[in-house]
Order: sequence, then C-alpha cells, then structure tokens
Amino acid sequence: MKDIKNRLLLLMLALMLTAACGSDDGEATAPAAPSVDGVEYEILSAEDFTAEELMTKLFADGSANLGAGIDASTLRTMFLDALGKRTRELEEALGVKGITLGYRRVKYLYNSTDHQGNPVKLSSVVYWNRYKLDGWHDVTPDNICLVEHYTITSDAEAPSNSYPLEAHITGNSVVVMPDYLGYGYTAERLHPYLNYDLAAVNSIDALKAAYTICRDHSPKMLAGSWSLSVLGASQGGSNALAVHKYLDANPTLAREWRFSHSYCAAGAYSLAETISTYLRWGELEYPVVLPLVLKSMIASYPEIMGAYSEEDFYSPEYNAIKPLVDAALADKKHTTTQINAIFFDHFGVDGKGKVLPRDILSAEAMDFSSPMMKALFACFEKNDLTKGWTPKHPVKFYHSKDDNVVPYENVEAAMAVFGTMATLQNAPAGTKHVESCAMWMFAVFMGGI
Repeated sequence: MKDIKNRLLLLMLALMLTAACGSDDGEATAPAAPSVDGVEYEILSAEDFTAEELMTKLFADGSANLGAGIDASTLRTMFLDALGKRTRELEEALGVKGITLGYRRVKYLYNSTDHQGNPVKLSSVVYWNRYKLDGWHDVTPDNICLVEHYTITSDAEAPSNSYPLEAHITGNSVVVMPDYLGYGYTAERLHPYLNYDLAAVNSIDALKAAYTICRDHSPKMLAGSWSLSVLGASQGGSNALAVHKYLDANPTLAREWRFSHSYCAAGAYSLAETISTYLRWGELEYPVVLPLVLKSMIASYPEIMGAYSEEDFYSPEYNAIKPLVDAALADKKHTTTQINAIFFDHFGVDGKGKVLPRDILSAEAMDFSSPMMKALFACFEKNDLTKGWTPKHPVKFYHSKDDNVVPYENVEAAMAVFGTMATLQNAPAGTKHVESCAMWMFAVFMGGI
C-alpha cells in the first residue's frame, strides 16, 4: 500500500504545477471579511520556497520512494516540464516574464481549549501560493481549505513538523492544517483521538488565526470571492465532517466564513459501527486504534468512564505488553506502523499483519451488554456524526467497500440519514484503507475540491 501511495505521489508531483495558481495579480474588490476581532496568534516561522524546492521537501523524509517505478532523473524531467508549462501560463496572464512559482508556509500558535475546557495554545500551519520575480508576490486565492490530517502517532508527522502531501492538492487555495491537541506545540500531552467536538473547535480556532495572519501579512488574501471547504482522509475525514456539523450548528458562523461543503474520505463517522464491525470481522489490521480510542474516551469523559481503568478492557496477555505500547504512544516518536508491529509481534495471526480482538480484549470488553461497554458506547454516542443532525451544506464522501481499517458501514450509516445533501464516490473494488486515502488525494488534485 505504501508503494501505491508513493507512485501516486510521483504522478501528482509531475502534474502539480498544472493546477490553477491564480490568473492575475490585480486587485479585486474585497467582500466583507469574517469577524476575527480579538483573535491572537504567534508566528513561529515563515518560509518561502519554490515549487521545485517543494519536491525536495516532500521527499526529504524518505517517505516517497524514488525507485518506485521511476528514477529521480526522470521525475525531475517530468516536474520541470510541468513547471515550465505552468510558469508560461501565469507569465502570460500577468504580462511579465521570468517568474518562479512557489509557496509561503507559516507555522503559528493560536488560542483554543482542551478536552477539559481549559485554555491551551495549539500549533498549526497555513500555506498560500506565491511567485518570485523582483522578490516574492502573493497570488489572489480562489478558496480557503481547512484540511484535517490523518491519524498519526509520531510528532514528526504533524503538519507543523512536516510538509504534508494533502496541503498541496487543492489548487490555488489558502490551506490551513492544524496539528490537533497532542501534537506539535502540545506533543507532551495526550491526543484526544476521535473526540469530534474538540476537533471541530480546535480546527475553527486554527482557521480564525490563519485568516488573521493572512489579513495582517498578505492583503491578497482578502481579495476575491473565496469560499471555505473542509476536507480530509481517514481521521481527517472524520474531523472534516465534525467541522461541517459544527458549522451547520452555527449558521451565522457558516455564512460569515462562506462555508461551501466538506469532502470526507474513509472516515470513522460512527465509532459504534467501527468497533462493532471490528468484533464481527474477528480480526484487526490496525490494532493501534484500540488504545488510541480508549485513552481518549477515558480522558475526555471522566463522568462516564471514571469507574474504569484501561486495564479493565484488556486481556491479561495484552496487559503484559501494554507498557510497551503505552511508552511508544507517549514518546510521540513511533509511527502507527511501528506501534502496530508491537501487536503483530505478540499476537500476529499466522505471521500476518492481523490480530484477534479476543486476544487483546477482556471477556467483559467482548460483551457489549456489560456495564463497562455500555459506558464506552455512551462515549461513542457523543461522537456519532451520523446521528442528531442533517447537513445544511453538501457533503461529499469517498470510501472503499473493501476498507480494512475504517469499515464501509461508517459511510453507509451517514448516507442513510443525510439524504440529498450527501454524495458518495466508491473507491475501486479491492482498494484497502491507505490505498483509498491516496486515491482520494489524487481525485481531489485532478478533479478539484
């Protein structure tokens, strides 16, 4: 699956600069701006880099395998060809020669709240398109995109510490990517995984601060009839729908930010459906989700979960290795793949990347009628994005019927109640989770947001 994602990345890099970067550098009449009175931020770093330099940054961590069906010299030729084409188009639109396409990336802190309602400073990044001539110039954006990142456990993968691919698939957009509580500036803290109310608040606060940064440092950001869209894949897909729900519950806010739609891929919109399906499958290919979810629910809802410890939910066999998993989650240096490997090493089925729920969970945790599981499912109810509301703005879904991490039942539950406000595109048959997320990124890049 990683190899498939790498090949898609190579294709996208070759095509990236054919995406719209804005057609002119003229001033547009600025419509009414959102209210960001009192919003504070602290810029931690700001950098400009060319589109060619972006390729180097995207490959810097070794995540993209240059040997995956294409060598570096061929990739460079493809990239430079696309760069030349887009440069000529923008030069013609601007009536100038000798420009170099690029981006600005700003890393910043902003004020928000944690899962206990306490004030907290969180980190995020914002990107926008630029070009270089006699210095750097901004390009008037078409849209603002709030992009929610997928599940990570290594802080090195947080948007403020990396250069996420999904920050560069939305064409000529201002892109805001929050780290979430527990990563970036707050890496020493627990990440309240799949606590959707918190994710929505933290994301909207990041958006407000990013807009304020754009207002203060780039007048171009206030020009044009932009709109806001929210998108993401995997955990990012869930969080995008959570932000959508939050905006629809606050119509004044939605109007003020010109909310257009959400585009959600492979998200766990119903935790109850997800966990129930895992037990029905009888196998887990992404077991790290269990401690991530359980730690989050216990920390987020002590009034519901206060009578139970994590150990109550696990088998004696898992409790014996739990310190290994906990240490890997706490240090924020291990990826999900590395943490899953701890499970596979101890509970792997026939040497494969799968484990049996009954090997990890206690007998009481395997019984949905037990008081302990009723309490856990009460927490899930608080985070069920398929119940209690009907979207007022369109939501686009992308999911695979063969998703091996986030069951298809999630999007079925949403489609069953969202009516005509929701549309669904299925990934090709046989597509697994990571592969489908990569395909969604390619679909966004090629087809737009």
